[in-house]
Amino acid sequence: MIDIKHDSETAIELLYRGKQLYDIPFNTDLVSEYNQSAVELNLNEISDISHWSKQFAIPPHYRELNVEEYVRNLVPSAEDQTDKLAYLDRVEQELDLFRTRNLYPVLQCLIYIIDTMRKYNLVWGVGRGSSVASYVLYLIGVHKIDSIKYNLDIREFLK
Repeated sequence: MIDIKHDSETAIELLYRGKQLYDIPFNTDLVSEYNQSAVELNLNEISDISHWSKQFAIPPHYRELNVEEYVRNLVPSAEDQTDKLAYLDRVEQELDLFRTRNLYPVLQCLIYIIDTMRKYNLVWGVGRGSSVASYVLYLIGVHKIDSIKYNLDIREFLK
């Protein structure tokens, strides 16, 4: 789960557009202020991001999966040692980005989803958007665009 922190301008815009706020995570200060008024106005209270689960309903094997080891084992062997090091450097750089953003549970869930889709011969898209800049997502099978081959900048992903 990605921690999305919305501000009061976002909340006002969503309300203006007639959207519900109860299923959108906001930062704690904003939630307390809103909920105090919501009770008085007979509106649904909203929850802060600390109440949102980071656990996905996936089999224990995938929840316990060592993401780093799994992804490193997917790096293809290259004839040229320089190429192999470039692939490994890119993987380590991306794993660090995922780790610092606490997104390993998301990767575990994606691995489970892709494995399930392969098991049942389901077809999914080639890839689109900024996700194709991620070589790790390519290795896992989320998309079919080799970001190293096409020299896609990792900064386009996880901005």
